[in-house]
Order: sequence, then C-alpha cells, then structure tokens
Amino acid sequence: MNKNFFCYSHCSQVGKRVGQFMVVCVLFSMLCFACEREVYMPKPRGYFRIDIQDTTYQELKGTYPYAFEYSHKAFVDPLENREQYWINLIYPELDAVLFITYKDVGNTTLDDLINDARTMALKQIVKADDIIESYILDSASNLYGRIYETVGNDAACPFQFWVTDREDHFLRGSLYLNHVPQNDSLAPVINYLKKDMLHLIRTFKWNEVDIIIEYPPTASLHICG
Repeated sequence: MNKNFFCYSHCSQVGKRVGQFMVVCVLFSMLCFACEREVYMPKPRGYFRIDIQDTTYQELKGTYPYAFEYSHKAFVDPLENREQYWINLIYPELDAVLFITYKDVGNTTLDDLINDARTMALKQIVKADDIIESYILDSASNLYGRIYETVGNDAACPFQFWVTDREDHFLRGSLYLNHVPQNDSLAPVINYLKKDMLHLIRTFKWNEVDIIIEYPPTASLHICG
C-alpha cells in the first residue's frame, strides 16, 4: 500500500470528522441560543384588576328600621319576597354581594340571634387560616356588635358582622364573593369591600319605623233609654 495515499486518506477522514464535529457544535450553540431567547413559560392567572378611586357614598333610602351609607359602586335589592327589611347590597362591577338580614328582637331572644350569627361566622374557619373578631361599641348611637374578618385564600365570605341595640333590633351582614376563592389574587377587591363595610358600620343608625295597625270598623252603639 502507498504510504502517501494512506496518509492522505487518513488526513481526509480526520478532516471530515473535525468538520462534522464543528457543524454539530455550531448547531448545538444555535439551539441553546434560541432556547435561551424563547423560553415558554405558562402565564399565571391574572389578578383581578379594579380601578380604586375615591369612593363616594350614598344614604340608604326607603322605610327601614335602620340606615347607613353605602358605596356608589353598589345598588340595593329590596328582596320584597323575603322577610321584612331584608336587603341585598350588590356590587355588579366586583361580582360581590352583601346579604343583610333583620330581626325584631321581640320575636326571639337576643342570645339566640347572637349565637346563630357567631355560628354562621365560625363555619368559615374550615376554609380559613384564621378569623379575626372585633367589637362594635357606640353607646351614643345605641349600637353594639361584632365583626368577623376571615383570613385565608379559600374563604368565599371574607367579612361578616352583626349589630343590635340590645332591645328591639338585630341586623346581620355577610359579604360574599361570586368568584372561585383565591383571595391572594382578589386582595385589592377584598380590601376595597372591607373599607366599604367599615364605612357602613360607622354611619349605621337605627330608625323608628311607624307601625300602622288597622282596626275593624267600629259598630254603632245604640243606647236605649
């Protein structure tokens, strides 16, 4: 065999391998560069956006044994087919609702109403990290009660409260969100609504509602002398 041919052949094979190796390196570098520039990452669920401006408030209108101020972002559903003086305060823009129920203390005991309200509030502890309980005490307005703030990401009812005058009136409010509970992303909405609830409580007062009693017609009285 010719040594020169062997050397030429050997050198050609080595050259081809070096060339192939360089091509592989270049392709690998290009692939890495492309992956580095265009890495697909799934986008997390967006946060609920709300344009929180200076809130204006309006007074509750109608013949109710209570009154308060509420946000212009809400409207009142009087619930005419439910119990007397029950209303819903609906936030269409925020997809939330405050359920307000009223009871005449004369028709039941105050302790029962308070225990029922506390039981309903503590049911949220199953999906909550904690429940913060605060007192309401305004002797000048004859207003006493409790606030229950739910802490956690899975609670659908972040705020509840009840108020009473300890004699005639008892009112309970429960704020519900019509969203899949994920309160970390709904934090701006919840904070906004809690601010509204506290304003409602600060402006709350009892009204005297005139009760109209209808009597049957009086029969004529004849006196025989």
